[in-house]
Amino acid sequence: MLPDNLVPAKYHITLVEQPSTEADKEANFTQGKRKLSDYEADILIGVSRTGKSRNMVLEEHDRHLKERLFRAIKIEALVHLLNDLQAEGEIDAQTLSQIMVEKTQQINEAGNEIWLNLITREKNNPIFYNLGED
Repeated sequence: MLPDNLVPAKYHITLVEQPSTEADKEANFTQGKRKLSDYEADILIGVSRTGKSRNMVLEEHDRHLKERLFRAIKIEALVHLLNDLQAEGEIDAQTLSQIMVEKTQQINEAGNEIWLNLITREKNNPIFYNLGED
């Protein structure tokens, strides 16, 4: 469709509004959906007018997505392990604080290296956070 500034005024078509019926006003478009999980199918299949998916996270444009998700799971597993150790009393708050400082420093240094590589493109392979043995 052409923009209005490219179409001469004599060809403009005015839209006639349809009178809305009482049934349209009372339509419940949620149809009993109450939780986000009920909307999951609608969200995941949503496509914009250009034909692209609205949820770009679900499309795998990144060939290293699996490795990045694996690293995120390892970080979350470390958090759960530390929380469980503290709950059982096997690790005190001071030791936990020291571990968190060390790991935070490692993650920040690795993050700086990752961002620098993204900017300079020195290495073709992706750089990941390394929190120990794979």
